[in-house]
Amino acid sequence: MPIRINLLAEAQALEDERRRDPVKRAFIGSVVLVTSVLLWSALLQLKIWALKSDLGGYQAKWESIDKEYQLAVQSQRELIQTEQKLASLDALHTNRFNWGTALNALQQTMNGVDRINVVRLKANQNYLTEAGRAAITNGTDVIPAQPASAVEKINISIEAKDFSSPPGSQVNLFKKSIMAVPYFKDGLQKTNGVLLTSLSPPQDDGESGQPFVKFTLQCHFPDKVR
Repeated sequence: MPIRINLLAEAQALEDERRRDPVKRAFIGSVVLVTSVLLWSALLQLKIWALKSDLGGYQAKWESIDKEYQLAVQSQRELIQTEQKLASLDALHTNRFNWGTALNALQQTMNGVDRINVVRLKANQNYLTEAGRAAITNGTDVIPAQPASAVEKINISIEAKDFSSPPGSQVNLFKKSIMAVPYFKDGLQKTNGVLLTSLSPPQDDGESGQPFVKFTLQCHFPDKVR
C-alpha cells in the first residue's frame, strides 16, 4: 500500500489557524458594522432631504393660502364697513326729522286758543358727534367697525304774546293745546316735552296800547343717535 506524504500540511494548518483568528473576525465584523451604519446614515440623509423638499412645498402653499386669507379678511372688513355706511345712510334718509310736518303741526296748536300772538319761532337742530372705531381682526374673527355717530338734539322755541284778560291767563291753555296735537303728543319727550322757560310781567303794547305778557315755550324732542 503506497504511503502519501502531504508536504503542504504544515502550511495549510497555519492558513487555517489564521482564518480562525478572532482578531481578524472582529475586524471584518467592525467593517461590516461601520458599512451598515454609513448606509443607514445615507438613507436617513436622503429622507431628510426629501422631507425638507416637502416642507418647502408646504410652506410655499401655506404662504399662498395665507395671502388669499388676508385678502378675504380685508374684503370682509370692507364689506362690513360698506354695509354699515349704507345702513346709516338709509336710517338717516328714512328717519330724518321733517320740519315741514313739524311746522304744519304748529299751525294746529292755535285751534281753540284766542288772544295769543306768536312773534318768533326758533328751531334748533344740533349734533354731538362721537368718533368711530376701525374693524379689528382677532384670529379668525372680525370685530365689526364702529362707525362714527352723532346724537341729534332738536327743540323748538316759541315766543308769543298773551293779550287775554287778564294777560297771561291763556299761557297754560296754549301749552296744553301743543300737547294735544297728535304729532307733538307722540313725538315730544314724555317728561317735560313742553316747558315754559320765560314769562314777563304785564306790559302795554306800543301800537294798540293793550296789555300783554310775553312768554317762551320750548318743545323738546327725544335725542336720537344718527
